[in-house]
Amino acid sequence: MARILFVAKSASLAIALIFVAGFAALWLGWKAFWFLTDDAFIAFRYVSNQRLGHGLVWNPAPFRPVEGYTSFLWVILLSAVWKATGYDPPTAANCLALGFAALTLALTGVAVLKMPLSAALAPFRPRALAVVFVGVLSNRTFLAWTSSGLETAMFNALLLAWIGAWLWLPRHTARRVAATATLAALVYLTRPDGLLFALASAALFSGDAWLREGKWRAADWLAVAPLLAVPAHLVWRRSFYGDWLPNTHYAKSDPRWLWVTSGARYALSFIIEYALWFWLGLALFAVWTGLRQRRALLDRLRRDPARLETALGVAVIGLSLAAQVAYYTLVIGGDHFEFRVYSHLVPLIFISALWLLSAVGARPMRAAAFGALFLAGSLVIPWTHWLATKDLTSREETAFMKVSVADALARRAPWLPRSALAYVRWYDSLQFWLIDHAVCMRHQEHKGFYLFLMRVLPPREVGEQVRDDQYPVVTQTSVGVLAWVLPHVNVIDEHGLNDYVVARNAQATGDLMAHFRRPPPGYLECFRPNVAIRDGQVKVLPRAIPLTADDIRRCEADFKP
Repeated sequence: MARILFVAKSASLAIALIFVAGFAALWLGWKAFWFLTDDAFIAFRYVSNQRLGHGLVWNPAPFRPVEGYTSFLWVILLSAVWKATGYDPPTAANCLALGFAALTLALTGVAVLKMPLSAALAPFRPRALAVVFVGVLSNRTFLAWTSSGLETAMFNALLLAWIGAWLWLPRHTARRVAATATLAALVYLTRPDGLLFALASAALFSGDAWLREGKWRAADWLAVAPLLAVPAHLVWRRSFYGDWLPNTHYAKSDPRWLWVTSGARYALSFIIEYALWFWLGLALFAVWTGLRQRRALLDRLRRDPARLETALGVAVIGLSLAAQVAYYTLVIGGDHFEFRVYSHLVPLIFISALWLLSAVGARPMRAAAFGALFLAGSLVIPWTHWLATKDLTSREETAFMKVSVADALARRAPWLPRSALAYVRWYDSLQFWLIDHAVCMRHQEHKGFYLFLMRVLPPREVGEQVRDDQYPVVTQTSVGVLAWVLPHVNVIDEHGLNDYVVARNAQATGDLMAHFRRPPPGYLECFRPNVAIRDGQVKVLPRAIPLTADDIRRCEADFKP
């Protein structure tokens, strides 16, 4: 008995130390990858306008309100933090992101600790936890999105919490339904694609009611109430902005075959960069093993309702994740940012790899060998790229930054066989095509662009002194930081993310993701832009004919698609 207690205490101590080391490594990674992106300042502008009493708008009335942000909950959170603490969004955003990344790491650890493992692997749970943490914390995509100023870290944490709420909380309880519904609503309010997980929650609840033979209590029905936040927000969006979808949907939607091929390259780059062939091979082997044992598995599910419900839940969750990934990959064509829309998959990949190893009956040595090879393979490309680019900070060095990982590897390891370098050159070719189309732009480029903008634009303390009663207007393509440092200047977004007319100008004039919309001829001139920016100085120029509120409304009405 004493030995059992000693082993249990030793395991608990090891687990505690692994968590402490994990959080310390997370903090170091956050510091190393810290950056803000220009797009984050778009949300900051909406927060600023709300604080100034204009509401969640890009430009105050009489300009038409548009929803150029896609992160309602993030905007509300930043606004609340600013009001409560005095820390403005650029100061608070990355600290909040670090907190959500820590929550993601904690939930990842809980998933490993709660996971049913085979008798062979169960004694090695602390070591498995350490390996999963190493996999997540050495993943460049995970580390990159622990900052940025965007809502990504919050979305990832809430999504993992949603999965955990359904799989970990007691079956057939109102508490599980309420937690799942609440988290699904929060995921939706964080990003529009969260609607998929709200719909998946409805499917989970239907399955729960079916397994209980329709015997849901009043408390269960009441527990679903948080999902009402989804239609409530949709109705509010429609009433306030006049559309069911964010303005960014219209600015970014481009149903050309080009973006299907872009998405394929984006996904393949992700697979190659992180050696996900190992995970895919393991998953296929698990499917093959399951098919061979399908009769025994089906019989086990029929005899064990709890196991059946878990299987159905995992299936619904898996399908919703697959649908979300397929949407971004095949419809949108990937993402402008470095694997941002896949970043929530990183913890799930390592958690599921452990589960798959247990499911196929892997012995400890084979599981360890697989983990070592998978980890080693996932480090080579991303960290070689990072070493080659981490010191590039100027706009000249980072604009459409293309760095050959194959060349960098050849210099560092001249003994590598040609076949290995040819494989990496394939990866390079995929990345170069994507970057030429403004897809998968690396985090160092966005960091460099932010630093460039902070050098050429005045600080907000100076910019907020620029104001005029005659509706000062400036037009720009990269509008985030500019709009933040000039809170009292009306900014016309030439790519349409924050402009109703430009977003709906159906003519796509380029092959750069999220940058192909252009203003209709004469639209910008209609507002008579009169704000000049040069060498960090901002000047409002007098207009020959003053711009009035009626003029602004007329411009938007005359050019309305």
